[in-house]
Formats: sequence, C-alpha cells, structure tokens
Amino acid sequence: MKSIKNSAVLLFVFMLLWGCGGNNNGQNEIIRKVKIEPVQQADTLTVKNYSGVIKEANQVNLAFRVAGPIQKILVREGDFVKQGQLVAQMDTRDYEVQLQAAQAQHDQVEAEAGRVIELYARNSVNENDYDKAVSGLKMVAAKLKNAKDQMNDTQLHAPVSGYIQKVNFIENELIDAGMPVISMIDVGHFQVEVDIPVSLYIDREAISSFSGIQPTVSDKAFDLKLLSYSKKANNNQLYKVQLLLNPASQLQLAPGMDVQVKIELRTNGGPQTCIPLTALFNDKGKTFVWVYQSNQSVQKREVVTGRLTGDGRIRISKGLQPKEEIVVAGVNSLLDNQRVAPLETVSETNVGGLL
Repeated sequence: MKSIKNSAVLLFVFMLLWGCGGNNNGQNEIIRKVKIEPVQQADTLTVKNYSGVIKEANQVNLAFRVAGPIQKILVREGDFVKQGQLVAQMDTRDYEVQLQAAQAQHDQVEAEAGRVIELYARNSVNENDYDKAVSGLKMVAAKLKNAKDQMNDTQLHAPVSGYIQKVNFIENELIDAGMPVISMIDVGHFQVEVDIPVSLYIDREAISSFSGIQPTVSDKAFDLKLLSYSKKANNNQLYKVQLLLNPASQLQLAPGMDVQVKIELRTNGGPQTCIPLTALFNDKGKTFVWVYQSNQSVQKREVVTGRLTGDGRIRISKGLQPKEEIVVAGVNSLLDNQRVAPLETVSETNVGGLL
C-alpha cells in the first residue's frame, strides 16, 4: 500500500514538471540588445585631404641690356620691391657721349634734309636727291632712338613686385649685357604643389574645388585654383597638381610653407546613403547589413558600398533607403530574423545613466 502511494506522488511531481515545461511559451528565447541607428542621406561631395607645399610662381633674373660698370645697387637680399622700382644703376658716362653724338648728327641731317624736301616741293631738285635726304633722315632718327634706348637701359627696374632673393654683383664691377645682376621672387601669385594618387588622377573630372589650410598661420581655409596636372607619374606613382594661390588674400603665407590641401569631388550616379563602417559584415564574398524590422527582429540585406567619407562612415550606392534603421554594433553575432531589443540612447545630460 505504501509503495502505491509513493508511485502516485512521483507521478504527480512528474506531471507537474512536465506542465511547467510545456507552458514556457518561449520565455527561454534569447533577445539580444543591439545598437540601432538610422541610415543617413550622404552628401553630394566627397572630401579628400593631402599635404602640399607653397612655391614661388616665378623666379625672375634681372639683367642690364647694355654692358658697363655698375654704379649703384639700390637693394639688398630680402628687400621687397614694387613693380617698376629702380633696383640698380649703371655708369652712364659712355652712353651720355653716345647720345650727344647721335643727337648732333640727327640735328644736322634733319636740317639738311629739310632744305632738300622743301626744294623738292618746289620742283628744284630731282627725285633721287629727295630719296637720299629722306633715307638719311630715317637713318639718323633710328640711331638717335637707339642711343636713347641704351641710355634708358642703364637703369634696371623691377618688372614685377616681389622679394630680392640674391644680388650677384657689387658696385663698380664691370658686366656684360644680359648677365643676371639680381634674382627676385615674383609675388604676383604663389603656387601650391600637391601629389595625388592614380585613383584620384583618373577621377579628376569629378573634382569640384580645391582649398587649403596652413594651421600655424590660421585655421581658416583659403581658395586655390587649378593650374595644371602633370602628365606623368613620379617614382611613387603619384601625379603632381599645381594650384594657384593669391598671396594678396593671405599675406602671412610664404614659399616653403606646408599646406593641407582639401579636394572636393562630386559623387557619381544618383543620391546615396551613408552608414557607419561598423554596420557592415561579409558573407561568402558579399557585403551585408542587419536591417531592423518593425516586429523587433533583424533581416540580412546585401548592399553595394562606395567611397569612404573620412569620418568613420561609408557611402552605400545600393541596398538602403534614408531613415531605415540598421544595427551598427555586434553585427557578427546575429542571425537572420533573430529578435532583438534596441539599446536606449543615453541623454547627453544624463551622464552615467543615473537619471
């Protein structure tokens, strides 16, 4: 009788445990908490940054067009000169004598030719004498102009505004015509040179603007204009780009300074979206994201990626729409159609989540 009672008790306990297990209703299902972010609309421009250097646009060598001893040098290395400013003077003694002789000869021939021309007008001399008089007058006029030009060429003026880089001679030295006396840096404009990779060179038609920053001088960007691309890559497979910088707008900049060059490119195709890199995962050579569904589950979706945006995000050209929600952390530990719970966003004012 006692054994029957014990068997009944065991049967009751077994049925009770089975009933509890059968009424679990999925309470043991793991619901993983995930970080959710909405898909953003990507900007229409991509920004790339490269290091460049400021260089003088031109180095100008100044030389006298006549020979002789240098009388005065009116500048020193490092001086700033304006366009048209006198920088050196040659001894004018020999050229003054030459000019006086040419002037006297011109005056004499002009007087004689004047009488012949007047007589020719009266039909008192033949045409041959008239032609000789006119030719002689033109010849001495040319000699006089040449003497005046050589006299003017004894003064050396700056053809452009800039800085004196080097003075090659001293006063009283005898020089020949065309010998560089002074070299100067043209500050009418500077050039910024920057090297870009092959990928950007191929896509250069998409470049919309250039700008630069010199952090030591100012954190404000300044405009740069394209001058040219090199047609051949260097040994590092980089192509040189030359950009125009107006020094009048950036007076503190000087040749030799490093510059951070920002290049903006237009995106190809239609509107694109933008997501964090951490949202991507690979499966069998394809790229996917987890899209958060309204029933609190995630669904795997293939996407086509584009360029990096430079802030830890990447463009998506196909597969997502703006404002769709995706998982952006822990993507490798999820399963398709798995139920999830979004993590609550912590308020910026609720430091530590204490409120």
